[in-house]
Amino acid sequence: MAANIVQIKIYADPTNPNPTQVLPDVPWFAGITVLQAMIIGEAMNPSNFTFRVEYRSIYGAQIDSIDGTTDGATANCYWLLWINGNESSVGASEAILFEDLNNQTALVEWKYMDVSTMQSKSVNLKTAAP
Repeated sequence: MAANIVQIKIYADPTNPNPTQVLPDVPWFAGITVLQAMIIGEAMNPSNFTFRVEYRSIYGAQIDSIDGTTDGATANCYWLLWINGNESSVGASEAILFEDLNNQTALVEWKYMDVSTMQSKSVNLKTAAP
């Protein structure tokens, strides 16, 4: 049986539906959070992947910069976390990637999105005053 993995895809261009970066598979382990997968992904790709974490919410750590693209650098654009096709309502440190024996790949997507034209579960977590 194949080992469970975490795939991390980065969508840094709000106008392009294709990922701008796909990290090599990150090993999954019981209880792994998105933040832990990101840290492992960064360690596996030190020359071409960086991110910054901001701790300011009861909903967990928020990623506010990936590869130098920061929240708000483009008007109304923020990094939003999606897990297995669903927007996360918690931060990266609280989002646990559960084991699934039917689908052995957890998909983590970071989308730099213009939130002025959409309803977002997580943007209020990032834009609320500390």
